[in-house]
Amino acid sequence: MTYSPYLRIAAVLLVSFFGSICVQAAVEEERSPQPSKRLAIVIGNSDYQSVQLPDLTNAVNDARRLSESLKRLNFDVLIGTDLSSDGFAKLFREADGKLAAASAVLIFYAGHGVQLQGENYLLPVDTPDAKTLGELTARAVRLNDVISRFANRERQTFIFLDACRNNPMGKGASTVDGLAQVEVGENTFVAFATQPGNGTVDGSGANSPFTTALLKNVEIPGLSISDMMIRVRNETESLTLGRQVPWDQSNLREQFYFTEQQMLDPAQLSASLSRILSDPVAKEKLQVELASNDLQTAVLIVGQTLRSVEISPPPSASANPAGTQIASLEGARQSVVSGLEALIVGTTGETDSDKATDLARSIQTELRRLGCYRTTVDGSWGKGSVRALTNYYKNTKRAASTTEPSVELLGDLFLHSGRVCKDPVVVQRAKPTRVSSDAAPVRKGAASRKTARSAKSQSSRPAAPPPDISGGIGIGGVF
Repeated sequence: MTYSPYLRIAAVLLVSFFGSICVQAAVEEERSPQPSKRLAIVIGNSDYQSVQLPDLTNAVNDARRLSESLKRLNFDVLIGTDLSSDGFAKLFREADGKLAAASAVLIFYAGHGVQLQGENYLLPVDTPDAKTLGELTARAVRLNDVISRFANRERQTFIFLDACRNNPMGKGASTVDGLAQVEVGENTFVAFATQPGNGTVDGSGANSPFTTALLKNVEIPGLSISDMMIRVRNETESLTLGRQVPWDQSNLREQFYFTEQQMLDPAQLSASLSRILSDPVAKEKLQVELASNDLQTAVLIVGQTLRSVEISPPPSASANPAGTQIASLEGARQSVVSGLEALIVGTTGETDSDKATDLARSIQTELRRLGCYRTTVDGSWGKGSVRALTNYYKNTKRAASTTEPSVELLGDLFLHSGRVCKDPVVVQRAKPTRVSSDAAPVRKGAASRKTARSAKSQSSRPAAPPPDISGGIGIGGVF
């Protein structure tokens, strides 16, 4: 009994201690909301039982490699290999339990697929040796059923099909090679490894040509899905000598970025740019990439393609140990500015006007990458460009140092990663003027004065912001 006061004091202290922990945890949870989850369903079927369906060595490899990339991109990945019809059903049921918390769903299938009577089917590994169309599709997974099961207006759904092999039933009235175009669901993107009615190849390397191109581009930071598919299409066509051209259909309502939340190290970006500019071959490749990409993406792409090539560091950095050439953000900025001087404004054979246009075009492209510029990239620096730059300063909470193009401004934009301006641009539509049929006639002089006053009023109003055309654009097919 003599210890009861101490026990009571200890109890009070413990309650206070754990209570403060709970409060602190609640505050931290409130301050740090969890990011939306992205779900991926990845399937690779290689080992087929039917003699009509040759084994596909790369299908399982494709699924495993892509799963690794998607995990790095913060996807919750469900992977299935060599799935039977029951395996498909089990995997899809597991995915159903995760749909409620998913902000986006990606489905990848590598394996045999057929088109019968305009319908696409994914074939499980226990597909029998079929003598009729009914036997072939008895255990198959109907693609339209997959789309209707996972597509939802409130989230984005992406389906990648590396499954356009030759039809095992041969050509006939109801059977053709390759897959058919589909009726995409709401807010859905469907990509085929090749054009409708054409067959694909499994590839002689570790992965199929389509998946090889996909793996090369899916982790490039700041690349939208539309821009990524353009690169995948071109590279697949090159790998197959023009025999295979990826195709896609889209009903997306906004753009999607696989690496939108990934932040890059400014010092590393600066180092990559310096190393590329120090090598004539790499610099030439960078200039080619700049014709279709923003500066940061072009540097990352060239850096990927030259990983196995030893690029000499800039002469000015040769005295420093590797990895220590750029020790601070200010050092990174100065290095980028000096490099861009040579790349953008130091080009020989161009007039001052051409150099100014190239600089403005590069800044517009970087602002577009950051989500702040939504009109045509044309190198003409006008009100729309100034508005985009002002929006960039506002969203980064920085003072507007300049509203005119400069190499220093381009360097600052280049070192900024991720999406900055995420709010859509609101378009103000003018209401049509209604004219009553029984309106009293207006005297010519009064009408002129009224028109002049209206024109003056319109000219004093600020220009309406440009429409947001960055999302909802279907590419690569007739649909």
